Amino acid sequence: MGFVFPLFLWALLLLAVPILIHLFYFRRFKKIYFSDIRFLKEVQEEKSTIEKLKKRLVLAARLLALFFLILAFVQPFIGKNNTQKQPENAAVAVYIDNSYSMGLKADGEAVLQIAKTKAKEIAEAYNDGDKFALLTNDLEGTHQRWMSKQDFLDVVEKVNLSPTIKTITEISKKEAALFQTVGNVNKAGFFISDFQKNMFSKSEDTGFIAHFLPINGVPEKNVYVDSCWFEQPVFTLNASNKLMVRIKNAGKASTDKMRISVKINDAVKAINDLTIPASSSVLDSFHFSITQAGWQRGEISFNDYPITFDDHFYFSFNVADKEKVVSIEDAETPNHVASVFTDDAHFQLERINKGQIDYSSLKKYALVVLNQLQDISSGLATTLKAYLENGGNLYIIPNTQPNIASYNACLSNINLATLGELQNKQGEVSTIHTSDVLFSGIFQQIPKNIEKPTFSKFFPILSGRNQNERVLLSTNLNLPFISKFESGNGLAYLQAVPMQKEFSNLASMAIFAPMLYNAAVYKKNNQALYYVIGQNNLIELKNEQTTSESNYKLSNGKHEFIPENRSIGNTTLLNVQTNLPNDGIYSILSDNKTVGMAAFNYDRTESSLEFAGKQDLASIYNQKNQLILDNTQANLAAEVKQIKDGVALWKLCVILSLFFLLIEILLIRYWK
Repeated sequence: MGFVFPLFLWALLLLAVPILIHLFYFRRFKKIYFSDIRFLKEVQEEKSTIEKLKKRLVLAARLLALFFLILAFVQPFIGKNNTQKQPENAAVAVYIDNSYSMGLKADGEAVLQIAKTKAKEIAEAYNDGDKFALLTNDLEGTHQRWMSKQDFLDVVEKVNLSPTIKTITEISKKEAALFQTVGNVNKAGFFISDFQKNMFSKSEDTGFIAHFLPINGVPEKNVYVDSCWFEQPVFTLNASNKLMVRIKNAGKASTDKMRISVKINDAVKAINDLTIPASSSVLDSFHFSITQAGWQRGEISFNDYPITFDDHFYFSFNVADKEKVVSIEDAETPNHVASVFTDDAHFQLERINKGQIDYSSLKKYALVVLNQLQDISSGLATTLKAYLENGGNLYIIPNTQPNIASYNACLSNINLATLGELQNKQGEVSTIHTSDVLFSGIFQQIPKNIEKPTFSKFFPILSGRNQNERVLLSTNLNLPFISKFESGNGLAYLQAVPMQKEFSNLASMAIFAPMLYNAAVYKKNNQALYYVIGQNNLIELKNEQTTSESNYKLSNGKHEFIPENRSIGNTTLLNVQTNLPNDGIYSILSDNKTVGMAAFNYDRTESSLEFAGKQDLASIYNQKNQLILDNTQANLAAEVKQIKDGVALWKLCVILSLFFLLIEILLIRYWK
């Protein structure tokens, strides 16, 4: 309990006045003369006892009336946060969660609308001279400022649903930063949300009084696409590919025969009817082919009422007409590399003698194969380093009699392992590290008796402590047979043997062709099928026709914006941190020409319908300055005012004072 005016407690000394009157005035005796007192003795003793009781009750009523009258001037109060009442002005920061899950309904009304009403009620609990700030998931600059009560009420009314998601920790830090800009005032932060369980973590001391108000809608049901990917990473014109789609049911009821459709460039390519059990997911596949090269716009869609913001899932991908592979060779080189790419419709192979290389043209190739060169010139080594920095792929097959010094100079320059001198040792490949993406699509399941490459002599790969190495094939001699390295923004592969039979039977093994093929397909920084709105998205763009001075922008026909970009060689990196207003396919434009596409989807975090209740919040936010508000209050202003000012008891004190004064009057008037 606290007191507004504690100095008035000195007035309690006045309670001594009635006591003194009782002790000295009511104990004075009067003489009354009677002719005969024989019959008064018993009556006198009985009356004396009753009189004493009456006087004591009157004294008690008088003391209590005076006591509560003094307390009324002291103005006692009981505060829920056990703090002393502070009469200064207040600074109030209110966060309204406007994510899409707040579009659910409770008692027929949207949860967001209820949240806005509660925010207004909170403001009504404070004075007109107090300061107010509003925060939403959009973190708009017009909100994150101190404003008057009326301005606050106006901006609250304009809050709408947004695809952006923020955690309670992020908002708490924003509120703390706002409070640092005000002086010595009462600081109160409010968090109004449905509190999805994935939006907060372990509580921390906020440094200000934090109030949490949970408002939950009724999560009837919700089905959404969690993710999608292609079984094969590269598309070939007119060839079928499989799209894998993971679909989740976040509701408590099973969905029966929900129709899922896949569109490519607005044309329906596949349809399927799915039954998804409650609180589970299914993995489905859709087969289709592409008949036209270029960028493709994909969309997975279905109808799922009442939560509809996640009923569409967008993706985009590029189908190249032809990708180029170059094999740089000496005068006499086996045709094993050529046999992998010659008859493939997706790749165009060029075989170039090392003396006829146009170094400036290497950047146009998806894969460069150093096919058994006797030595690697310094000029070629420098060009290869730049090629890898720009995201190219390099495959190195050594010569039967290589110049080891020139090889190792090149390998060191591009941050690869080096080669040792020829060793005449027989052995075999003992392990195929199939977890690497290079083996994707090669093995459904490795047979126990699979035939593995053998060798009779080799050039050992001296890995050392290279942190960028991943062994693809390892031997029973505890040495790598083929290793993959991350070099710059590209990938480089180093083989321990030439392709001749006297070294190894690798060329005749079934694993060699798809492995070399995938080395041309997989890139370190392939553009993603889709991106998530609100996250830090980095789009890698290759366009030989643009320059470092080109201007880039993203557009979906209705909205467009200019992303942050930087160029590295012939690669441009677009950093998309903007909170896009809509999901969908965005064209990437450079000098008003389309140079790419990117698909953006709403964050599926909001699709999970798991909310924290009041008890869950109380167990997490259990600091002394963290309070959980009651969302069932008809008017939140009264509860906030009690927390802010405490429960005022002066009115009760006045009532009690009058009550005991009335008791005193009744005792004196009617007790004869």
